Amino acid sequence: MVWEQSRTARAIRAVTTAAAQASEGSVLLRAAESLAARTQAVVRHSYCYRWLTAEPDPDVIVIDLRETRTVGPFVRLLEGVIDPIERAWTDSRLASAVAAVSAALAGSRTGQPLAAVLEPPEPPATDDEENE
Repeated sequence: MVWEQSRTARAIRAVTTAAAQASEGSVLLRAAESLAARTQAVVRHSYCYRWLTAEPDPDVIVIDLRETRTVGPFVRLLEGVIDPIERAWTDSRLASAVAAVSAALAGSRTGQPLAAVLEPPEPPATDDEENE
């Protein structure tokens, strides 16, 4: 509630409104939307994307890297460092400001093409879903 009444929040709302009004009917925005759609199609049809999002082969052996001597120490170090950083981030004012800005931009006409490019894909249909 305090955030909504702050000068920063009002400034962000004003900038968002001005950007939305300026982008209405923009040729540049239509070009960006077209580029975003084309980029999304190219990426989703690429071999690398299909390989990264493919279902795992049941015959593949999985190795827990935390138990190896070479990678294990790095994984333990990251696990020890990331948790405190994440807790500090979630309690920070910067996180709430970033969330407010992203919420304001997500609904804007400028933010929608960017969200379309960055959103994760739908999971592939399983055999059970295909048979229904």
